[in-house]
Amino acid sequence: MSSTPTSSTPTILLAYVPSATSEAALDFAVEEAERRGARLLVLASEAGADPRKGRAVTDPRPLPERLAETGLEVEIQTVARRDDPADDILDAIEATRPDLVVLGIRRRTPIGKILLGSTSQRVVMESTSPVVLVKPEGFVAPRRP
Repeated sequence: MSSTPTSSTPTILLAYVPSATSEAALDFAVEEAERRGARLLVLASEAGADPRKGRAVTDPRPLPERLAETGLEVEIQTVARRDDPADDILDAIEATRPDLVVLGIRRRTPIGKILLGSTSQRVVMESTSPVVLVKPEGFVAPRRP
């Protein structure tokens, strides 16, 4: 894996924590990087991940090992856990100016959104790069009234 960016190579930024939503986003980001001939910049916040979410990761191998076999140019940046992960993602967007940002999303209750906010919503609203939100496999949309 290389950690030196090539200025003419497109970059896809993926925010990753061990979870079903991030696994879906990882699959999408790898496919998109292959399609575009892009490098992959992964912001990994594994140390602060909720262990209950980590069980949704079916591949037990470390993330660097899994990414190495893709053949892509990959850089992994481990970020410290902050109160709002959107700050880390937006800082990385500002610093690297990626061509695309990929985030996994999950369904939240309306009260959960009000009390806790939404990382993905904030990134979509404040990002200077295009953002793709990826739903996990088996996502069930809420019933509409």
